[in-house]
Amino acid sequence: MKNRFYALIILSIFTLTLPVAGKAFAQSSPQSLNIPEVVAKVNGVDIQSKYIEFRLNQILKNAKRPLTPREKNSVVKDLIEKEVVRELVHQQGKKNNLEVDSNLIEKEMEALRKPYASDEEFEKALTARKISREDLKYSMTVDINARQLLNEQIKGKITIADADVKKYYEDNKKKFHRPESYRTRHIFAAIFPPDMLRSTPVDELQSKKEELTKKAEEKIDGLLKELKEGADFEELAKKKSDDEASRENGGDLDTIYKGVIDPAFDEAVEKLNPGETTGKVKTQFGFHIIKLIEKHPAEQAPFDELEKAIQKHLFMEEAKKLVEVYIENLRKEATIETFYR
Repeated sequence: MKNRFYALIILSIFTLTLPVAGKAFAQSSPQSLNIPEVVAKVNGVDIQSKYIEFRLNQILKNAKRPLTPREKNSVVKDLIEKEVVRELVHQQGKKNNLEVDSNLIEKEMEALRKPYASDEEFEKALTARKISREDLKYSMTVDINARQLLNEQIKGKITIADADVKKYYEDNKKKFHRPESYRTRHIFAAIFPPDMLRSTPVDELQSKKEELTKKAEEKIDGLLKELKEGADFEELAKKKSDDEASRENGGDLDTIYKGVIDPAFDEAVEKLNPGETTGKVKTQFGFHIIKLIEKHPAEQAPFDELEKAIQKHLFMEEAKKLVEVYIENLRKEATIETFYR
């Protein structure tokens, strides 16, 4: 088995397309770090601060604790470095006459637009972040161009031997010990329903949290009543659950490893036998009704189940090394100026 993975490689070396859906638009602006309008130039091409500030906003909002000024400064420098690399690779792609399919750009734009109720709502969200459709299309073009170019640098140059895959498994068996797991369905009443998350600023949501929690609990109580009166669990999940990801599958959450999600969820499942259903279960996200499908004890994952994943991991590690060397060579030939200190 000497398969090569020629799928588009998305490496952490550079930042990819700017996300615009979900809670990112409800985030507040970062504190002033004196970020100049143009943070760097790559062979005379400006890298503007709005891309850096957009990503910084997301990082600050998702951080588990407030970042110190030094940490924020480090984050900004890292973001600038990634943008420099993206621009370097993009420019080389243009030199190599790589073309980006406009239909692919339109498909990605439509995927970003889809979560919003209307074009007006989408435009409002973009404006709130000082990002335009053209900005997004340019960012997508840069990313696609970069992926194509980097794939060219690794295609046909990496072969992972079967013996190396087996050795990695044997040397890292502790990593492949599976904890206890279970498969469930759930019906979910969210404190912050998906539509509200997409359209309401975080500050406003937080100010209404007590009221929204009460509404979510009332909703789950009503759904419990429907189940007791004979409603089908799967059909009720499809029609009324707030979990958009599992709703179409009747609330099926697939396999979950113990300790991955909210402890209250694990504790409720632990008390069930397959086929049984909980009452009301509260987690940090809202209220659930959980139905256990099956449980699995802790076990050592067998090699044959992991072989392809390990091979891909080893391939990606080698690909990353090749890409880093290639980018370093691009950097040596480029004129790069950075204006943020």
